[in-house]
Amino acid sequence: MKLPQGGKSELTFVGSLFLLGFIVFWDTYSVELPAFNLTVSPKVFPYAVAALLMTLSAILFVNVLRGDTAVPEGHIEGTPIEKSDYRAFSLVLGSLLAFLLLIERAGFIVAASVTFFGITVAFGNKRHGRSAIFGTLFITLVYLAFTQFLNVPLPAGIFKGLL
Repeated sequence: MKLPQGGKSELTFVGSLFLLGFIVFWDTYSVELPAFNLTVSPKVFPYAVAALLMTLSAILFVNVLRGDTAVPEGHIEGTPIEKSDYRAFSLVLGSLLAFLLLIERAGFIVAASVTFFGITVAFGNKRHGRSAIFGTLFITLVYLAFTQFLNVPLPAGIFKGLL
């Protein structure tokens, strides 16, 4: 079966939505109920969201296979759609994963600076030094604003005791 133009990316998106619904369903299933008796279980809403998400994903999957794909905004129907930029996507995804790995170990400033720098590279910034310096300064100001003025604790990491 030949997919219409843009069909692979739409199927990828639909598959990720279905996976998200399944993760919500599985996570809700594994939650222990509180000891006190409730009229409505705390599992009702997450189960409803998961079921709705998986059902709508399945319907979208069938529609894409039938050839019903979306037309990108500003795109004239019939003209070829540009290929996805997997390099930029990979850099953004890697930057976000780096944030998750670094936030507790190295602290907010380092994790957010690495993420900021990775995303600017993904979006085509050629002035790497400038983006690293200004990004780190901005993130440090955000860190200080949250921790000192708003009293919202953010992980200090390697800067513990310095800031």
